[in-house]
Amino acid sequence: MAVTTSSSLPLARVLDGARTGALHRRTLAVPDGFAERPEAYATAALAALVHRYTGETDLLIGRRRRPDLTEPLAIRVDGRTTADELLRAVSDAPVAAEEGTGRPAHAVVDTTGAVSRALAALTLSAVGGALELALDRDEFDADAADQYARHLERVLAALAAGPSGTVRDIALLTDEELHRTLVEWNDTEGTVGPAYFHELVARTARRTPDALAVILPGSRLTYRQLDDRANQLAHRLTARGVRPGDRVGVCFPRSAESLIAQLACFKLACAAILLDSDFPADRIRYMIEDASAAVVLTLAAHEDKVGGLAPVISLDTEDWWTEPVTEVGEPVEADDLIHICYTSGSTGAPKAVMVRFGAARNLIHSMAELCGTTSDSQGTWLAAPGYGMIEVECFPVLARGGTVHIPDVSVVSSEHRLQEWFLREGITTALLMKPMAERLWRLEWPEDTPLENIRVCGERIQSWPPAGLPFRLINLYGSAEATVVASCDITELGERLGERGRVRRLPPIGRPTTNVTTYVLDEELRPLPPGLVGELCIAGVSLSAGYLGRPEATAEKWIDNPVDPGRHPVMYRTGDLARYWPDGSIEIVGRTDNQVKVRGNRVHLGEIEVVLTTLPGVSQAAVLARQDSQGDVQLTAYIEPGLEAAPSVRDVRRGLSQRLPSFMVPTVYVIGGLPTSTNGKIDRAALPEPPRSRPALDTPYQAPAGELETSLLGLWTEVLELDGVGVHDNFFELGGDSLRAARLTELVRERCAVDLEIVDLFDEPTVAKMAELVADRAPAAA
Repeated sequence: MAVTTSSSLPLARVLDGARTGALHRRTLAVPDGFAERPEAYATAALAALVHRYTGETDLLIGRRRRPDLTEPLAIRVDGRTTADELLRAVSDAPVAAEEGTGRPAHAVVDTTGAVSRALAALTLSAVGGALELALDRDEFDADAADQYARHLERVLAALAAGPSGTVRDIALLTDEELHRTLVEWNDTEGTVGPAYFHELVARTARRTPDALAVILPGSRLTYRQLDDRANQLAHRLTARGVRPGDRVGVCFPRSAESLIAQLACFKLACAAILLDSDFPADRIRYMIEDASAAVVLTLAAHEDKVGGLAPVISLDTEDWWTEPVTEVGEPVEADDLIHICYTSGSTGAPKAVMVRFGAARNLIHSMAELCGTTSDSQGTWLAAPGYGMIEVECFPVLARGGTVHIPDVSVVSSEHRLQEWFLREGITTALLMKPMAERLWRLEWPEDTPLENIRVCGERIQSWPPAGLPFRLINLYGSAEATVVASCDITELGERLGERGRVRRLPPIGRPTTNVTTYVLDEELRPLPPGLVGELCIAGVSLSAGYLGRPEATAEKWIDNPVDPGRHPVMYRTGDLARYWPDGSIEIVGRTDNQVKVRGNRVHLGEIEVVLTTLPGVSQAAVLARQDSQGDVQLTAYIEPGLEAAPSVRDVRRGLSQRLPSFMVPTVYVIGGLPTSTNGKIDRAALPEPPRSRPALDTPYQAPAGELETSLLGLWTEVLELDGVGVHDNFFELGGDSLRAARLTELVRERCAVDLEIVDLFDEPTVAKMAELVADRAPAAA
């Protein structure tokens, strides 16, 4: 029988120790008919409320008829249970078996009239026709006590009034609560100017043409240069037959060329298909073909990845800069498409999200307002270029006339180098994925740092930043389908909560941003009160237009809005599980499916599984996401081989790397039979923890020789969380990735006092070669 402890009830705080005995007491209204069967109605109401609050079906509800004895009754209830059925179940409920009596009851009904302490999370005294609910003050605050009392009153009234009504149909929220949840907490309406992003950039180019727009290692670009070059490229695209409404592939690393290419698309009212030059060629070609690109913009170095499906213009070889700089400005409507962003899909192929100009305009405005962006702002471009994060990171800075800094690639993966770069360049605002943000906020920062704020995105933040940081940390929540939805200044909130409050809560995603509305809904798409977990749904101008060429997938996620159809006819179902805090802040608690965030990128584990099963020697596959000791998400692939010889880890990794981006390639592999459930499906809950032992490799094991190799091997073991590593084993075949590589090189620099670069590990990824590098460079370092 599934039984929860009291602290699992919504709004309950984790107890630091035993209850002190201080109580919140709330007198409840007694419904008509209650006096006929007070104990039965009280017990049934508690069971119904606990079920609605937790989803539990097998409950323990205590019955106290004598001061010295509380009997735990085993009661089963689900959403389809009627009032009559529940009352009968209460009357017939057996006292729990002996092995269950030591477990805490969810709630207790007391008929002795002697309640002086909490007997459970909820203690309902039913004596002499009166009702009083008692909750421990250490476990619940006053607002939580008020909410439980209100909702218990409504359950009691419903049970007494409608014997045939179901538990699922009981309306918990009062009219006042509904208004607060749906209206007050969604009071986000704000004025956004009519100009779109490219128009704002052109306006700055006319007003302050020599202001710096982009700074890269060794080069700078003014607003006049940025806008002129975008106009020249737009003219060349027009000459090549590109027309408003076309879709144009944009395949670049982080660069000024990428910004020029996108601005040229926007000036022509075209959608830029965001492609990452680091993606495998097959994936890039799939996107180009799927999105029906009219032309692809890139650099000569990447022509082999993009060629063959659409005309290609290489910005570093073709003479497009000979075109005139006269302004290009095709009319744009809010529902026209600005970006095509590909996300991971469950069918084994990525899905294209169609982002609207209107949604991007609202996002850029809200982000600039949130960060206080001005023409003096110094922003960054650190996010991968193949996703819509550029709208969140760069565009708000450029829209206000600030400067975007693009660092050398070696800076991005090291928190120490990133901090040095921030301070050297005078960065004032940045966007970072959660793993790197956590590493940065743990560093020592000078009080006079120019940095004003870091926006954190990509994954759930599961720890509070330290007090006293000289900049703000802003938690962002969103997706390509709905842009940025909510934000929260977790620095300010953490200070307000204090150490005790932070221990009891995870950082929330906060409140909805400008012109966005959010709802936490149950399975029937009804609003839920604070503390209860439901699906987070979004409405407002931030929504994209759906998935390109996938009407069924779009219809599943973009649905008629049952909550506020007058203002916002369409609602997007995020698939994220969330709950409200009593102040209206939203906390994400999980997923309704098996999508996860890896290094800030949303990954559908099913896509990886589909690709795995196409590889030679793989019969079945499952992929799970777990957190390593550093809090980073690590993907583990479980592979059941076919009848032929089992595939090697090296071959599997190589096959995946040719089909998937690096962040979707699992770091750990377990090859063997997969457990199945009674219905024949893979039993994911029974998959074992990944082993700490060295995986099977083609390289024979070689023990370390000498003190240096032994010392370095210890660092490899620490970073990879593996035992039995050999000195000739390849770092990346052992499950290493760029984050772990950065961590390892940083540890080696500190331990050995040598100037070791992350590229050194990429070039020579073995302990033996690393030992040679360290030995060669040690004298110079000394």
